[in-house]
Amino acid sequence: MRFLPILALMLAGCAAGPAVPEISVSVAAIVVETGETMHEADADRPVLPASTAKLVTAIALADGAGLDHRFVTRVCRADDTVTLVGGGDPSLDVEDLLALALSAGPGLRGATGFRYAPARTGGPINPDQPADAAYNPVLAGLIVAEGAYRAGVTGPRAWTTPAESPPPGAEGEGWFAHPDPPRQAADLFRHYAHGIGIVLPQPTPGSETCGRELARHNSRPVSALIREMLWTSSNLMAEMLGRFGTVSESPGRWLAGAHPDLTAIDLENFSGLSDRSRVTARSMAQLLAREAARPVGEALLPAILTPAGWDGGLRNRLTGPPTALAVWAKTGTMHYGVGLAGYALHPRHGLMAIAAYAHDPVLRAAYDPIMATPQAEAAAKAWDRAARQAVDDAVRSLFPEP
Repeated sequence: MRFLPILALMLAGCAAGPAVPEISVSVAAIVVETGETMHEADADRPVLPASTAKLVTAIALADGAGLDHRFVTRVCRADDTVTLVGGGDPSLDVEDLLALALSAGPGLRGATGFRYAPARTGGPINPDQPADAAYNPVLAGLIVAEGAYRAGVTGPRAWTTPAESPPPGAEGEGWFAHPDPPRQAADLFRHYAHGIGIVLPQPTPGSETCGRELARHNSRPVSALIREMLWTSSNLMAEMLGRFGTVSESPGRWLAGAHPDLTAIDLENFSGLSDRSRVTARSMAQLLAREAARPVGEALLPAILTPAGWDGGLRNRLTGPPTALAVWAKTGTMHYGVGLAGYALHPRHGLMAIAAYAHDPVLRAAYDPIMATPQAEAAAKAWDRAARQAVDDAVRSLFPEP
């Protein structure tokens, strides 16, 4: 609580726009071919990685043997009981459930029992973050739409989609995390079956055994899901893919085996949704320089990242020469922690691994106890905007003038 007066100074200026203190950026740029450090500034300061941690997750997965694996979701029937069986697919969506219901079709008729499995859940990802925030979902082997549902609260009236979902705990409209993703998937499947004229009973938890298979949905291979995870920055996909591929709850075990010297990379989980994870700009750039030739499916790692000024998380950043389409990177933002890490196509040095971070641990610590207040949120967002600009300026300064 000793940091609250510092944040109060920022909040005092909210009426005219929150005042933002000076932001320093930690930067490292390493030439991939030679390993030479081309530029560094405060490169050994521990910083909050936010979603740039997903780069480590992607590399750890690409270093495994499961890139061709496809997650399977099945509809099964044994006697008079139908079971929806999840296979850990982090990309399962509502259209896939409808396709399963349509494919199972007449095989669903006459069922007197409807079960779903696995019913166990874990999470949310970060217990210190709001439990109903869509970016902080519960994890489950049977999960649809990343465990989220669209909802709204307007005065005394609450509406949700699907109707069986609970009202959100916060005012407003948007996406919220469902507290029981397996049950949500079963409710949706039952709803779709009803829509094609088949009545299923209320769902109950069951076993993962499958009698006669009525329908199945195969996910895209893990290599494709890694790219989607990096482009969408899905926390759920990062956590589920990371745990599938490394059989652990963070990349630490893989890092210790593959890059034991990079001890400055200390990640609490696979998604970066933690204010306790830390990296340095130097350690992240070193990892990326070493892994630049890592295949992820049919492409090398730099080519599956998002291009500046073109699409994905960098669509509206680093636009115009010399950085547009020359920076391919992953961005990350948690309040008072902003980062960008990836690669730059440099006209003088060739392919470079780059990492740039802005982080204010004092303001972050002051924000956490009062994060729900509008003033605190406004101040944090103002800092984030200024930090993104400072990070972009630092990356732009690595290039010669066009």
